[in-house]
Amino acid sequence: MILTIFLLLFSSCKKMKTRNYEEENTYQIIGLLLSDLRGSTVLPPGFPPPPGEDIYEFTTRDSLRRYKYFYKQTVRKKIIAFLPQIYASEKKNELQTINKCTNDKALINLFLESEKNIKIDINKVGNSKKDSLIYYTEKHKKMLGRGFNEIDMLLSFSNITFNKDYTRALLVVGVTFERLNGFSTLIYLEKENYHWEIKCEEGLSIS
Repeated sequence: MILTIFLLLFSSCKKMKTRNYEEENTYQIIGLLLSDLRGSTVLPPGFPPPPGEDIYEFTTRDSLRRYKYFYKQTVRKKIIAFLPQIYASEKKNELQTINKCTNDKALINLFLESEKNIKIDINKVGNSKKDSLIYYTEKHKKMLGRGFNEIDMLLSFSNITFNKDYTRALLVVGVTFERLNGFSTLIYLEKENYHWEIKCEEGLSIS
């Protein structure tokens, strides 16, 4: 009886350790991608030419003006929304793209078969820029412009698939700036010296 209880406790602890380790790596990757993608929210504007000038040649002053705008938008705090849950994507349609990033067949098969759909806890997401992180909810969908007049970027994540050693990972990330302005990309990462690094990015869609 005592041996049975011990084995059950050991098995439970082992599962908890695996689950927590997967969670730890999941949020490491989400934090890394947040830092990497937040710069994508800013595109230097093409300022219109002065009134009455149909043909206008941009000057050094114009270039500095664009750079100043770009810099201010990059360093300012942003409101970044997350879809509340990690979703299961249409991975079979992405196989050709996946093969461009990795030939790890075991990881690819796990990615294609994974159907995880779990809630994201934004309190566990690393946020080095101290942006405001919120959930994108039904309330935003009913707002004018579907809420994009109040947020800078919406992020969505497919389930993140790891190899058994948690040194390689695959996922799809969706980034939306406005209702019809966004993209999705497949990302392959490897863990080196205890830090995740993006090794490959392949675009899947753009709107």
